[in-house]
Formats: sequence, C-alpha cells, structure tokens
Amino acid sequence: MKPLAVVMASVVLVAVLGVMGIGLGALSFFTAHGCGSGEDRLAQSLAAHGIFAQRPFGARPQGERTAICDVDDRIVDVEQVYRLRGAGNDVFDFYREVAVRDGWKPSTEEADEGGFCFTKAIADKDVDFSVSVDKPDMFYVRMSSSIDGGGWC
Repeated sequence: MKPLAVVMASVVLVAVLGVMGIGLGALSFFTAHGCGSGEDRLAQSLAAHGIFAQRPFGARPQGERTAICDVDDRIVDVEQVYRLRGAGNDVFDFYREVAVRDGWKPSTEEADEGGFCFTKAIADKDVDFSVSVDKPDMFYVRMSSSIDGGGWC
C-alpha cells in the first residue's frame, strides 16, 4: 500500500503545483494587464498640461476635467468639455494656432470635419491632442497617451 500512497501523493503534489503555476501565471497577467499607478500619474500629468487653461474668449468649462484609462490598451484619455456659442471653426482656428505655437505637429491620422488632432513628444512619450465639436455650442479638448507613448486622436 505504501507505493500507492506515494503515487497518490505525487499526483496530488503535481496537481497542486500545476494549479499554482496557472494561478501565478494568471496573477502576473492581470498585474501586467490593465491600468495602474503609472497610468494614474500619466493622467495627472496630462490633466495639468497648460493647453487646458487656454480657451477661446467666452468659452466656459462644463463640469470637471475627466480622465479615463482603457484597460485593454492602457491608453489614458483626459478631456475637458467647454460651452461656447457658435463654437465651430473659430474653436479649430484658435486651437490650431495654440498647438502650432506650442510645438505640436498635425497628426498623420485623418481628421474629420468634426475635429482635428495634433501630436507631440512630451517626456519621451507621443501624446495626441485633439479638439472636436459635436454640438453647435459644445467642444471637447482631449489629450491621450500611454506609458509606452501614443494615444488616440
């Protein structure tokens, strides 16, 4: 009977180690995947950027500046909504001038009629800056990047 007990103990030991290995592998996947403190620091840095303080005369922030992180791509997106009567092209002209003066370059991504996007390296990370209008009196200023650099326009 002793050999059977040794075999059973070995089988149990192998099973436990296998489950632990899977568990540790899953744990390392989940800790390396998703948003964490690095993305929080990036969001704070983007939210503090001076471009959010610049706005056309009469534009008023609507609510708080928001920051989200896409857990799959780990891209941080910081946005401020503004209200300005008759926003449209005047807003685009204003922010294009601000962006160019601050060293931003037009993105290679296609801009649509509802907005535009610029890109700039900040602290060795590519950051995207975009402005969009989807209602006649509302516009959105957004910065986006990731720990590795690169965001969404």
